[in-house]
Amino acid sequence: MKKFGIVIIFLFSLFSSLKGEHLVIAYEDKEQPPYYLGNGSGVPGSDPGIAVEMVLQLERKIDGLTIELVRLPWPRCLYSLKNNQVDGIFNASYSKERLEIGWYPTVDGTLEGPVDTSRNITVISYSLYTKAESGLDWNGSVFTGISQLSLGAPLGYSIVSDLKLSGYRIFEFQSTEGGFLMLERNRLDGIVVQDITGDSILRKNVRLYKDIVKVTPPVATKEYYLMLSDNLVGRNRSLAEQIWSELASIRNRHLSELEDKYSR
Repeated sequence: MKKFGIVIIFLFSLFSSLKGEHLVIAYEDKEQPPYYLGNGSGVPGSDPGIAVEMVLQLERKIDGLTIELVRLPWPRCLYSLKNNQVDGIFNASYSKERLEIGWYPTVDGTLEGPVDTSRNITVISYSLYTKAESGLDWNGSVFTGISQLSLGAPLGYSIVSDLKLSGYRIFEFQSTEGGFLMLERNRLDGIVVQDITGDSILRKNVRLYKDIVKVTPPVATKEYYLMLSDNLVGRNRSLAEQIWSELASIRNRHLSELEDKYSR
């Protein structure tokens, strides 16, 4: 009888491993070249972006893992993770406030432990963009040149809370493209956005945004991660750790070739 029980346990374990895990992972429905391309709810069938390709490579690295990608407005990505409607989201910068909605990779494996920066997807800076003649500047610590500053940043992005904590009132716009339009129409004095996206928009719209300049140094530089849901980490902690570690390995081995691919 004891041997029979052992066989049942073995078969159950074997079935569980063969069954595998199907994960739903969300990312923003607005493009962020070169990390994800295209706008809207559809995932491009080819050349979807560096971060998208990195996440999809997890299927080849982890036996039994399948991934379904969905695209949502970024605030909806955050909401869906909090409510365990998706298993993960990317690209998510570290914010202590976000520990209420999901998990980052940490050094000690605890929710509030030091974030493990070696297992990020990438590093992105936020920069100030303004009209050349506005007089607005960033000195590395504070904004200068305009006393009654009208400043904007993308809705739901971590930079918003950072700037608010520094005492600035921030108008939150739905998309980075929309922020540039507001800046061009003088509805904002400046916008703080991810420079990978901001620079791309300026390159593609040289004539429209000819009066807009990027100010250095960056306002902030952040590591970005694949966040995982409470549900996933709770039911399969070893898989969560494997996902974060494999993603770091994919970045180390393939990021440079992916960057070459998307720079052509």
